[in-house]
Amino acid sequence: MTARPIGVEVSCDGPTGRDDCPHSAAIPAAFASRTARQVRADGRADGWTTRRTPGQLLDLCPNCRHDRTRAPEEPTR
Repeated sequence: MTARPIGVEVSCDGPTGRDDCPHSAAIPAAFASRTARQVRADGRADGWTTRRTPGQLLDLCPNCRHDRTRAPEEPTR
């Protein structure tokens, strides 16, 4: 028997990006979505956003996007 990955799950990184999402939100992947990029595209249709921080991407659900606060190590613009 061979195990093959069937896709990825993208979960919310929480309002600061360093803690858990209070809603335990995750993007429900469509059947055809196999990569993280495809799953994130599915999430954008539902109001999810992706933010770049030094060295990583932060995925934010619609609830956390509005409650967003900066982590201490994030640069201000």
